[in-house]
Amino acid sequence: MKIRLAAGAAVLFASVGALAHHAFSAEFDVSRPVQLTGPVVEIEWTNPHAWMHIETEVEQGKPQRWAVELVGINALARFGLTRKTVKIGEVLTVVGFGARNGSNTANASSIARAETGEMLWGSQAPRN
Repeated sequence: MKIRLAAGAAVLFASVGALAHHAFSAEFDVSRPVQLTGPVVEIEWTNPHAWMHIETEVEQGKPQRWAVELVGINALARFGLTRKTVKIGEVLTVVGFGARNGSNTANASSIARAETGEMLWGSQAPRN
């Protein structure tokens, strides 16, 4: 009985983790490319994905906040992107793909400093 209970609990906990991690194509649309430039207002250093929140300007100068999904913190660290790399208020340019549901959510394919163009993460970023 104890073995069955432990096995059932293991399956339950494994399925919760599987639900938390999603397929890219289920959430994001490759036909909805985005390029966002603005200051960083929040960073969530979490797994399985880190999140960066930036504020962009739309018409009439109104701010628009975007939640940008990144890879996990270990993968970011391999590229040299850590908690100390980006500061709140720093202006970045994020290139990626928007959410299927049309919300202000995107998945980043690259991140660069807006002022210098220095690539911080992405296909052309230098690896450490």
